[in-house]
Amino acid sequence: MRIDLDKLLRRLVLTLVVAAACAVLTVVIVERYTVGTLADYRLQVGRDMLLVPTEYLPDSPRLNARLAEAEMVEGDRDLARAEYHARRAIEFSPYDFRNRVALASVKEAQGDRAAAERALGEARRLAPYDRRTVRWRLANLLLREGKFNDSLPEFREAIAGNVAFLPVALDLVWRASRENVAAIQTITPDEPRAQLLLAQFLIKQSRFFEAAAAFESVDRQAKLSAAETPAVINGLIFAGRFDVARGLWLSLLSHKDSATLVWNGGFEAEIVKTLAQFDWSLTKSEYAKPAIDPSTAHTGSRSLRIEFLGRDTTALDNEVRQLVVVRPGRTYRLECWVRSSNLTTPEGPKVVVSDAASSNWLASSLPIAAGSSDWQRVELEFAAPGANSAGEAAIYLSIKRKPKFSYDEPTKGMLWFDDFTLTQRQ
Repeated sequence: MRIDLDKLLRRLVLTLVVAAACAVLTVVIVERYTVGTLADYRLQVGRDMLLVPTEYLPDSPRLNARLAEAEMVEGDRDLARAEYHARRAIEFSPYDFRNRVALASVKEAQGDRAAAERALGEARRLAPYDRRTVRWRLANLLLREGKFNDSLPEFREAIAGNVAFLPVALDLVWRASRENVAAIQTITPDEPRAQLLLAQFLIKQSRFFEAAAAFESVDRQAKLSAAETPAVINGLIFAGRFDVARGLWLSLLSHKDSATLVWNGGFEAEIVKTLAQFDWSLTKSEYAKPAIDPSTAHTGSRSLRIEFLGRDTTALDNEVRQLVVVRPGRTYRLECWVRSSNLTTPEGPKVVVSDAASSNWLASSLPIAAGSSDWQRVELEFAAPGANSAGEAAIYLSIKRKPKFSYDEPTKGMLWFDDFTLTQRQ
């Protein structure tokens, strides 16, 4: 197409057309930039910043919705104005569920929960798969309305979309249901993390067997990789439910031998640090460095080696220990084997049995003699502590050294321990 611009009038007309088009484009660009910026939820925008733009662009659903929401958080909020702008947003964008959510907030603030429920019901119809906003808001509203049974499926749907909601939901439903376990089980999805969070919650409510059932419902491999698994077992130990805790811990292991009171007594199995609740706990300190030695053993191929670092007034406390479940009041015999190399010490370390609840010593071996020696048997007997409130008891096996004075000479050299066994005498 060819346009003849030889005549002045034609040039003038073209100039005006181009100028008008540029003006329209400029208005469109400015309008879209203004709306896009002010409606962006990543930007903190107050009511005062939205009033003037909304006056100039009264048909913008996004600005009206944002102004309604901004009005709701002001200290001197005007609920009538908030409702007006929420309804304007719905009028100009009737299929955007977020506008219905905004209206629901206004109506509940006005005390009209029935209208708020209708608005959220419309939002659910428009966005049935929006669990993070619509289903969660609706679940909470129904609970506040006293529609407890109606709220449960909404809670479950919301949590299925974001399991981070579960701890809050469990607390809300637990209190609203007057501590009904079946109710909180109803809102908890079947996926592993949700069930483990449920187990943690039930432990805090002292519902230990229900917690164990939730834990056992999860696939073993999922439990091994879940960050919540150690917290469940630790929670049971802290509550003094040693038997339940050890049972769940054993269920995680590929090798299970519940008859063995001392676990991994020969140090042949690898110790998983996050799941060492009933295995050996080895911690380096400024005085000694415990480690598994793959080249020295009394039997098998491995043993525990403790290398003393030559610091004066050497103290050993919890660097090496294992939690063991025992029967309250029964008598037990502990045996192990020890080897030494160039051990220099004012008084050697001892094998110690202590009460897991009070940390009081129940029995200890004779101090390990200084010098070097081949494998020698260490043995001692003790009475298990009395039962706790749950009728259970546990002890710690450990290697300890307490200096007799505020200063003594450094302890140097190495010790090896192997083949710990514990047997019930009566």
